Amino acid sequence: MKDSRKFYKALGDLFYAVAAADHIVRAEEREQLDNEIQFAWKHYDNSTDRFGSDRAFLTEFEFEAMEDNMTPAEEAYEAFEAYFSDHQQEIDTHTRIRIFNSARHIAEAIRKLNKEETKYLVRLKHLLSV
Repeated sequence: MKDSRKFYKALGDLFYAVAAADHIVRAEEREQLDNEIQFAWKHYDNSTDRFGSDRAFLTEFEFEAMEDNMTPAEEAYEAFEAYFSDHQQEIDTHTRIRIFNSARHIAEAIRKLNKEETKYLVRLKHLLSV
């Protein structure tokens, strides 16, 4: 990844879009985001910020910023889509599957998928070609 900072920020946009698809970000979705950071992304690469923190935590910061600003889910998804379009050659199949699985886990945090979340997951699957 040439710029891991932008990558993790884009993941925050995507994960927020999925969580906010139904206009409500629930505690279970935030908890699942934290789990995804800890278990799927924290050890993905060795990049750190200037304070020595794992860059994967930028995903949570971006998610929280989107939530604080009450960003529409579609706007957040389009931000991820734009990032992906510009960097898709840098993102291998394994990483694409990891991205999709994390998004799906966040969507499934509340027992079952709703129509809005499903719509984003279908679009994501097509975008990532997984």
